[in-house]
Amino acid sequence: MTDVTAVVLNWNQPDYTIRAVGALVDDGVPASRIVVVDNGSDDGSWDRFREALSFCHLVRIEQNLGFARGNNVGARVLPAAAYLFVNSDAFVHLPGSVRALLNALDREETGIVVPRLLNEDLTLQPLALPAPHPGSALVRWSGLSGLVPNRFQPHWGTRWDHATSREIEMAAPGAVLLVRGSLWDALGGFTESSFMYAEEQDLCLRARRRGFAVWFCAEAEFVHVGGASTAWDAAATAERKGSANAALVRAHLSPRRAAITLAVVRAGLAGRLAVRRLTGDRDAAAELAGSLRGYGSPDTGGAEEAPTGAGDVVVLEPEGAAPEGVHG
Repeated sequence: MTDVTAVVLNWNQPDYTIRAVGALVDDGVPASRIVVVDNGSDDGSWDRFREALSFCHLVRIEQNLGFARGNNVGARVLPAAAYLFVNSDAFVHLPGSVRALLNALDREETGIVVPRLLNEDLTLQPLALPAPHPGSALVRWSGLSGLVPNRFQPHWGTRWDHATSREIEMAAPGAVLLVRGSLWDALGGFTESSFMYAEEQDLCLRARRRGFAVWFCAEAEFVHVGGASTAWDAAATAERKGSANAALVRAHLSPRRAAITLAVVRAGLAGRLAVRRLTGDRDAAAELAGSLRGYGSPDTGGAEEAPTGAGDVVVLEPEGAAPEGVHG
């Protein structure tokens, strides 16, 4: 545990962040190995952290730099053999989860480890995805993913049961990621070209390109609320995700394969949108329309760019040890 740095990124969610940090401490992560990054909050989060989380490394960034840059800033504060990135709305559920993630990283070929994610009602939150290419896009967006036998998931579909630990191709959402330190350094951290979304998928694909495996660890469980760290409605969030995912496809596939893949995705989205409109499901239709706008055309669109300036960055060192029962 003393060789890991846990980074928790906050934006206007102090209650969630304090809970996430407390859950990590309760699961055995030394408070002095936790970096809390307040990413341009304007709701008094910084004052809350200085009072409640003074036993951690605290980082205050003047403006919201987005997911990738905010986490990269946090990782640079405390170099480590492994980096554990935890969303502010993700909490350890199964005791011993952090240790299980670290044990999985003992596999020499493994570069990234992700846990099982659960919704607030403790139902499964699927995170294993196939790498983007025309074939996987066709299976996923035609609605055939549910017909693919479990043994062929998640290479071809998104309905894998997440029952056992195994190698996967990509993980999304990346609410909890453990990354080998040497790999993190070699990759230069998260790609900072976009403000938010698809960073974890990009990291997984770049890791696999270097010969490292992405490992799903069924022995580790976190609850992920989802969407708590954003201020956008469902349609706007879907548009941003679609834009970021389209940029990911263009970055990792040849122009021809990217064009085919994105055409398949847009056709699938258009078909689902038509069905939702016919059935009068306005909320679902609005979300699908947002996704379709985000994916754009093969030659336009792209992820929302991250801010170029960092502004002032304040770093406070830990003051003493974490109090007993910090999570409670």
